[in-house]
Amino acid sequence: MNCISPLPNTKPKCLLTIIFFNLNNNGVVKITEYDAVIIGSGPAGYTCAIRVSQLGGKAAVIEKDLTGGICTNWGCIPTKAMITSAKIVDTIKKSSRFGIDVKDFEIDFKKITKHRDRTVKISRKGIETLLKKNDVDLIHGQGKIISDNEVKVDDKTIKAKNIVVATGSSPIIPGFIKLGEDILSSKELLQIKEIPEKLIIVGGGVIGLEFATLFSILGSEVTIVEMMERLLVNADPEISKELEKAYSRKKINIFTKHKVLSAKSNSVEIEDMTEGKKLTLKADKILVAIGRRANVDKEEMENNSIKYSKTGIKVDNHMRTNKKNIYAIGDITGKSILAHVGIQQAVVAAENIMGKNTKMNYVVPACIYTIPEVAEVGANETEVDDTKVGKFPMIVNARARGEGHTTGFIKVVIKDDLLVGCQMIGHNVTELISEAAVIIKNKISCKEILKTIHPHPTYAESIKGAIEDAYKEAIDLMPKKN
Repeated sequence: MNCISPLPNTKPKCLLTIIFFNLNNNGVVKITEYDAVIIGSGPAGYTCAIRVSQLGGKAAVIEKDLTGGICTNWGCIPTKAMITSAKIVDTIKKSSRFGIDVKDFEIDFKKITKHRDRTVKISRKGIETLLKKNDVDLIHGQGKIISDNEVKVDDKTIKAKNIVVATGSSPIIPGFIKLGEDILSSKELLQIKEIPEKLIIVGGGVIGLEFATLFSILGSEVTIVEMMERLLVNADPEISKELEKAYSRKKINIFTKHKVLSAKSNSVEIEDMTEGKKLTLKADKILVAIGRRANVDKEEMENNSIKYSKTGIKVDNHMRTNKKNIYAIGDITGKSILAHVGIQQAVVAAENIMGKNTKMNYVVPACIYTIPEVAEVGANETEVDDTKVGKFPMIVNARARGEGHTTGFIKVVIKDDLLVGCQMIGHNVTELISEAAVIIKNKISCKEILKTIHPHPTYAESIKGAIEDAYKEAIDLMPKKN
């Protein structure tokens, strides 16, 4: 194995080794057939390759761009690194109430972006090192399926017993909006050099709201335009209401039930869908964040008779397509755009490739890294009948009071003594939601949770408090009337 050829505009130094292609007369790579060739090196792609290797197989990952995909380079990792900086700013602004007076401080956006880029670089190199240590070949180039057992990478052909498609998703951009210097997708917004004085965000979903949190705290005047009746329309209505209240306190402008008529350099024309009134909004930058679409290559799918829909490649619970040795994982399936779903799909696909019989489950915790954070798993109370609902406000939590994080609550939905849903909004709730996911996935009786000692004072004991409330047994809440 030899050193990988560098990507354009990158230094030739690289952590990962790769085979130089040794071709026969037909242009086919002369190597023992791979157990799995994975197209795409995002969280799903590299996880699948490593799990195949752990189980004794030989895997290769094909990547046309930077190792780690969107999540590592332009999504989950860089945004969370920047939001960490915003959290520090938010803490400084509130420090006086804790007896710490910070007379003056400066936000250095250049240093914030350096922290972001350093975090991304370490994450990317970490993935490359993991692939190398697990004897996974990383091949840079554009991968395309040309038969059930062959993938073409540029002008070379690689043979594989199994092929895994993990090519991710891309931002949805309406046809009447043209991206440019001032109208950006999330990827381009992460590359700006200065904090915009005014920022318009088209879309009140996860991506838009995380950027709203970030830039409003850094000093931008932020305006959100959402066509639906509320932010986070797929979330529990109480969560949406609580987040909108928090955003109003941050002086974020919110236009729900408004549709965008046009977006040009520095301006967006919107229309009130109830009254029909039109309004023009001005800003330095405009973020279009109305969702993402699976990167389905329709011609490639049709040429290989792989079934797909408008949302993504069709798969079963083993992550197989209609072709028994071709799998799809991650955003490309249209099941979810959450990295942790893709990671679990990757494990399922790899284990089935290596002869196990593993099925996917979709008890999926969803996290939104706003301030306050939002986390949900399972159903909300509007989606299930005959339930008990418990709610524990963060202001009642002793640790939350001591740390000044009293916004929000934890809500549980219980049916037949089993937790079927949990919704949270508050400080660091993304670190709490896994307990609820474990309870739901493993069908643990809520009565057993009540018998489980939770440490005090912690934020986590609020989960138990919410369950107590559902059974009218809450110690720290006022008694419920029958």
